[in-house]
Amino acid sequence: MDIFLGSGRAIRYITLDHIRRATIEPLAASPSFRLPSRSLAACAAALAVAAILALMAWVTPSLLPRQAALAIAALTAIAAATSLSLALRSALRAARSSDELLRDLGDHRRAAEQLAALGSWVHDLRHNTLQWSDGAFRLFGVDPAAGVPPPAAFLSHIHPDDRARWQEAHRRALRDGREARVEFRWVRPGGETAWVRSVARPERDAQGRTARIAGIVQDITGMRAMQQQLAASEAKFRDLTHLSSDWVWETDAQHRVSFLSDSLDAVIGPWRRVLIGRRRWEMPEADFLRPDWDGHRTTCEAHKPFENFEFGQIDPQGNVYHLSLSGHPVFDEAGRFAGYRGTGRDITREKQQRMLLEIEGDIAGIMREQTEPARVITAIVITLCGKLGWLGGVHLVRTDRGLAARERWGYPAFTRMVSDLPSEFSPGDDSVEGRCWREGRHAWITDLQAHPSFVARYRTGVLGAKAAFLAPIGDEQGRTLGLLLFLGPVAFHGESFLGQAAETLSRTLSLYLQRKAAERRLLLASMHDALTGLPNRAFLLQQLESRLKSGERAALLYIDLDRYKLINDTLGHAAGDQALIEVARRLRAALGTDDVAGRMGGDEFVALLVHPGTRDEIERVARRALAAIEKPLVLANRAYFLSASIGVALAPDDAQEAETLIRCADSAMYQVKSEGRGDVRFFAGGLSDERAERLQLAAELPSAIHRGEVDLYYQPVMNIDERTVIGYEGLLRWRHPTRGLLLPDRFLPAAEESNLIREIGLWVIRRALDDRVRLGIEAWPDLAVSVNVSARQLSEEGFLATLAELMHERDFPSRLLQLELTESAFIENPERTVALIGELRRLGVRVFIDNFGTGYASLSYLKNLPVDGIKIDHTFVQDLPADRGNAAIVQAITTMAAKLGLQAMAEGVETAAELRGLRSLDCHRVQGSLIAEPLPFEQLKEFLEALPTLRRMHLVHDSRNSAA
Repeated sequence: MDIFLGSGRAIRYITLDHIRRATIEPLAASPSFRLPSRSLAACAAALAVAAILALMAWVTPSLLPRQAALAIAALTAIAAATSLSLALRSALRAARSSDELLRDLGDHRRAAEQLAALGSWVHDLRHNTLQWSDGAFRLFGVDPAAGVPPPAAFLSHIHPDDRARWQEAHRRALRDGREARVEFRWVRPGGETAWVRSVARPERDAQGRTARIAGIVQDITGMRAMQQQLAASEAKFRDLTHLSSDWVWETDAQHRVSFLSDSLDAVIGPWRRVLIGRRRWEMPEADFLRPDWDGHRTTCEAHKPFENFEFGQIDPQGNVYHLSLSGHPVFDEAGRFAGYRGTGRDITREKQQRMLLEIEGDIAGIMREQTEPARVITAIVITLCGKLGWLGGVHLVRTDRGLAARERWGYPAFTRMVSDLPSEFSPGDDSVEGRCWREGRHAWITDLQAHPSFVARYRTGVLGAKAAFLAPIGDEQGRTLGLLLFLGPVAFHGESFLGQAAETLSRTLSLYLQRKAAERRLLLASMHDALTGLPNRAFLLQQLESRLKSGERAALLYIDLDRYKLINDTLGHAAGDQALIEVARRLRAALGTDDVAGRMGGDEFVALLVHPGTRDEIERVARRALAAIEKPLVLANRAYFLSASIGVALAPDDAQEAETLIRCADSAMYQVKSEGRGDVRFFAGGLSDERAERLQLAAELPSAIHRGEVDLYYQPVMNIDERTVIGYEGLLRWRHPTRGLLLPDRFLPAAEESNLIREIGLWVIRRALDDRVRLGIEAWPDLAVSVNVSARQLSEEGFLATLAELMHERDFPSRLLQLELTESAFIENPERTVALIGELRRLGVRVFIDNFGTGYASLSYLKNLPVDGIKIDHTFVQDLPADRGNAAIVQAITTMAAKLGLQAMAEGVETAAELRGLRSLDCHRVQGSLIAEPLPFEQLKEFLEALPTLRRMHLVHDSRNSAA
C-alpha cells in the first residue's frame, strides 16, 4: 500500500509492503523535470556527427566538398536541435503532469486521513526527529503552526498507565524488526483524552541498519466507547440472566446444541453441558412428566419459533429440575437455516407451586362434579397419576383384619397387581403402611430395596417402580381414615414438594369425606325425628308413596297422646321430652319387625303396617300399642299415666295418595277424641267438620298472609288511676273471604302445625313497629306497643339481631316496645330464656309474662325472672270482687309484684264491677272490652284522639271518692 507522508517543508513517499522490506525513496524538494536519456543521447550523437562533418569540410576538403559537408552538418545540427526542443517540450509537459498528480494525491491523502480519523508519522532514529502528517496533527490535537513535538514531549502526552506498554511494543519492534501494534490513551493539550490505535514498522537503510520507524495512527475513541458500552451491556445481560435463572443456548442447523452460556452452571449446574453436540430430544436423563417431545421436534424441524416448552429433568444427585425453553430460528444472509437461538429458565419452584394449585383445583372440581366418595377418590387417583407421571395409585382402607384395597387406577400391570392382593391383608404395624397409618404422616420411599416386604407385596420390580408415595387421609381429630398409595417410575429428591402435595390431599379429601358424612347425618336427621330417633313425616311420606305406587296394601295408625299437655306444662319440657322418648320406644316394641313407627310432630305419632292382615289383626296391633302407651310413666320420681287416641286408615281402600291417607287416619283419630279418647277407630269415610276446617285453614293461611287478609288489631291498655291510655296490644285477626273475621284460636293452631308461626311472629313485630311510627312518636311519646312472642320464636337463632335491626331501620325507641311471653317459654329452657330476656332488656325492650298464674309453680320462679311486669290471666278477673278466691289470687299477685318492683296488669276486664274490684286490689293497669274492643289501626287513632270523652264515659269512683 502506498501512503504519502509529509510536513509543510518536505514530502516523502513511503512504500509499506508486508512481504517486502519497507524502503524510503527521496523526491525533489520542489517540482522539476528530467529529459529522457534516449533523447539526450540521440541529440548528442547528432551534434557530434554535425561537428565531425564540419571539421572534415575544413580539414579534408578533398574527401567531401566543403559546402556539402557544411550543409549536411547544418542539417544534422538542426535536426538534433529540433529533437532536443521536442524532448524538452515533452519533459516539461511530463513535469507539469507529475506536479499536478502530486497535488491531487496530497489532497486525496488529506481527505482520506480526515474521513478515517487517520494520521501518519515518521521517527528518524539517526536525528531523533518526528514528522507528522496533517491527520496526525488533527488526531493528537496539536496546532501545525507549533510544529511536531520532540520525542520526549510526545511521550509525556501518553497516559501514564499506557506509557510503559507503548514503549515496550516499540522497543520489541525495533529489536525484532517486526510490526508494532498498540492501543493507548493520548492526553491532548486541552486535557481531553483520546484512544489511539498505532501500527508502525521499522525501516532499514542500504547497510541494513534501522534508520527510522514509520507508522499510522487512528482515533478509536468512539470505537472504545462502543466497546465499553457493549461490554457493560454484556455484563448486565449476564447479571440479569443469572438473577432471573436464565441462560442462553444455540443449536446448529442439525438441531445439535452448540452453545450454552456460563449462567447455566450457576442455575442448574454444569451437568447439563453433556448436552453439547446432542439434540434435546435425545437426552437419556429421566423425564417423568413425559412432555410432548414429538410435537417439539416437529416444531423445530419446521423452523418455527416456540415459547415456554416445559420439561423435567433429574440431575445425577437426584434433584428435580423443571425447565422452560423459548427459541426462534436463525437464518444466514442467503436465507439458509443456521440453527436456533433462545433462552432457558429454571421454573422448578414456579412449576411445583403451579402443580400444587392445579392439583387442589382439580380435586375441588372433581368434588363438585361427583357425588359418590368412591368416584371422587378414583378421579383424584387418576388426576395425580397424570400430573406426577406415576404408574398407578390405590386407596387403602382399614378393615377388621388389616387393610383392603378399594379404588385404584393405573397401567394394566399395576391394576392387575392390586387385583391380585388379598381382599384383606395385614402388612403389620412396623410396615411402611402401618407407620403412615399410625403416625398420620406421608412417606416418600426412594430406596425400595430397603423394604423387601413392601417390594414383594406390591411386586415393584415387575412393575418397574423405583419409588413409592403414601399419603394419609385424616379427620379433624387427626385420626387416619385411609391411605393413598402411588408407585413411581423414577426416584428423586422431592420430599418438600410431595409433603405439600400430601398435605393438600389429606386436607381436601378429609374435608370432603367429613362433609359427605355430615350430609349423610343430615339426610338421616332430615328423615328422622331428632328427639325420638323415629322416622319423621318426610320419611313416612316416602314410604307411603312407594307402597301406594306399587299397589301394595298398607294400614296407617295415627296416634295422638291424651293428657300430654298436662305433663309438659306442669313438669316442664324436659319431662315432656322424656315421656315422648319412652312412648316412641314402647310403640316400636308393639309393632312388627317390618312395620315403621314415626313421629309427626308434637305428641302425634304414626305407625305404618306393611303387612296389615285383616281389620281384626290391625285392631289388635293398634290396641297393643294403646296398652303399651297406657302403662305408668315414672317422671320426677312420680308415676304418671298417659292414654292415646288412635285412628286407622287403610290403603288403597280409604285413599290412594299418601297425604290423603294421613288425613283420613287423622280424621279417625279426632273422632276418637270427640267420643271420649283412649280408643281406636277406623276411618269411616268423610272428615269431621272441626278437623276439616283445621286442615283447610292450615292450607289457606300462607296465601292469606300474602293477600293481606291477616291483619293486626290493637286493644288499648289504661291506667285507671290516671285515666290515661299507656299502651296497646297487637292482636291478630283474619278476615276470611267466606268465614268472616277469625280470632287467633281458630287459625294459630294451624300455623303451629305448618311452622308458619315464625313467619307470622316476625310479620306482627314489623307491622306493629310500622303502625306505631305512623301513629307518631312525638305525638304520643309514652305510648307503648305490645306484641306476643312464642317460645319457639324467642329461641330462634338470630331473633335478637333481627329485632334490633328492625328497630334501627325505623329509628324506633326501644322503650316503646313490649314483648309478652307465656310461662311455657320459661319452663322449657330457663337458663337460655333468662339470658335472652336479659339481652332484650339491654336493648331497652320491656318484657311481660302473659297469662300469669295459669302455669306450674309460677310464684316460685317469678323472683328469678328479669322481667318488667306480669299480666294477670282473665280467668282470675272474672266475677271480681264477688269471687273471693280470684280476689285472693289477684291480691297475692299484685302484692308480690309490688315487692319485686314489677308492674301488674289485668286482662279481660269486661264489667265495671271487675274494674272496681281490680282497683281495690291495687291493680291499676287494665285491658279488656270494658275499655275498648280490639280496634283496627284507623279506629285506634280515633280512639286516642277522643280520649277526653272516653274518660268521661268510663269514669269510675272508688269508695273514698264516693264518701267525699
